[in-house]
Amino acid sequence: MPSPGIAAKVVAAVADWEQALRTATEKPAWRRQDANLRMVPLGFGSIILVGTLCLLLSWTHQPGHSVGLLDAFFLATSATCVTGLTPVNVGETFNLFGQGVLMVLIQLGGLGIFTASLLLIVLAGNRLSLAEEQTIKATVGRLREARPADVLLQACAFVFIAELAGAVALAPVLQQAARPEETWEPLWHAWFHAVSAFCNAGLSVVPEGLARWRHRWEVLAIVNVLVITGGIGLLTLINLRYYAFWRRDPRTRGRLTLQTRLCLYTSALLIAFGAAATLVFELGHTLEAASPAERVSWAVFHSVMTRTAGFNVVDTGAMNPPTLLITLALMFIGGCPGSMAGGIKTVTFVVLLLTAWSALRRRDEIQFWGCRLPAKVSYTATMIFLLALGMLLAGVGLLMLTEAGGPAVMTPSSWLGVVFEAVSAFGTVGLSMGVTPFLTSAGKLVIVVLMFVGRIGPLMLAVYLARPANPWPVKYPREEVTLG
Repeated sequence: MPSPGIAAKVVAAVADWEQALRTATEKPAWRRQDANLRMVPLGFGSIILVGTLCLLLSWTHQPGHSVGLLDAFFLATSATCVTGLTPVNVGETFNLFGQGVLMVLIQLGGLGIFTASLLLIVLAGNRLSLAEEQTIKATVGRLREARPADVLLQACAFVFIAELAGAVALAPVLQQAARPEETWEPLWHAWFHAVSAFCNAGLSVVPEGLARWRHRWEVLAIVNVLVITGGIGLLTLINLRYYAFWRRDPRTRGRLTLQTRLCLYTSALLIAFGAAATLVFELGHTLEAASPAERVSWAVFHSVMTRTAGFNVVDTGAMNPPTLLITLALMFIGGCPGSMAGGIKTVTFVVLLLTAWSALRRRDEIQFWGCRLPAKVSYTATMIFLLALGMLLAGVGLLMLTEAGGPAVMTPSSWLGVVFEAVSAFGTVGLSMGVTPFLTSAGKLVIVVLMFVGRIGPLMLAVYLARPANPWPVKYPREEVTLG
């Protein structure tokens, strides 16, 4: 029988052999592959290019109508980036085939960069890299363990079910409100607007837009639900799917992640605040001719649409300045992370507020709802906010150069309409004060860049910041500075 000393040596030798084998088979740190950020803009750029070529085809236009290269490029970017700004009237310019091309572009863009990234990973048969895992956690919250293929399939299932349910709900209502000469058009309108609403695109194939049905509260309510569902995030919906709120046992009920709670509560508060502000400031103005029930319905609808959907039932350019100011703020905040919406995202906005509140209370970290946020979250939120603000300032500055003396600033809204257009483009909202058709060619290109950056920028920044930190090789002495 071997002695204990010999047995210990054998165990140590086996452990050393296993460690050596593991080290030999692992990929060295210097060979770690980070997420390829170029795939995101290249993928979206390819979709926009193909969409532009399709929209230029003569058989996509209504008889007697045509679209130039710049307008087709602008509209393809707006549809792919689910913005909704358009230099032409979609319903009057494009036939059924052209409208179908726009719906495909909206669907591809509306699935979101997160879903597209997961699709690339699944098709390549690769595991998530460290940066991609951290990006998913930072963008959509920590959920139960799931393979990328499972998350992708559930996300696509939610998109399909939500859009199908929206189309089925809209079809009979639009059929009742249809004009006598319309036969199959209500079914197409229901399908297109369900996709456009859930993807937060804001494009309509009706010449007057959703204003045609502004007296039908059922239509507005269904569109509101679709926009809100698409704006709270697909992974939030997956988390809600696993949350059995009716069960009393916490072990079987599940839990709502901090990310999900922040998305739900913040969205509800922002929608309520926007609706109340619109109702107060527009009561004797754009809402004056409406009935009391319609005033509430239209105010809620406008507040929901500022979450990057872009539909409107009243003239946005005719609203009072206080309403427009609040609308600008809501468009800049946008929807929730991992959703169809744009903007800096609601969770980023909340983290900024919590950072300021913690600093005011002289706390060295953020703690709320029984949770503690790492300092990196505050740094990332601040970076997103500053870069978004910098991009907007750059875009507005360029528009001031391109539109000086142009027809866009000759409209009743003047420069406010141009600034509103820039914020709407960057937040991928689609609301406009009516200056889009009057922009110069250079101004339209600036808006295209804002739409493109506003759509792909947040994820690319999240991927970049999620990479492992680069420690300073030298530690310098600490020194204080005075602020304020």
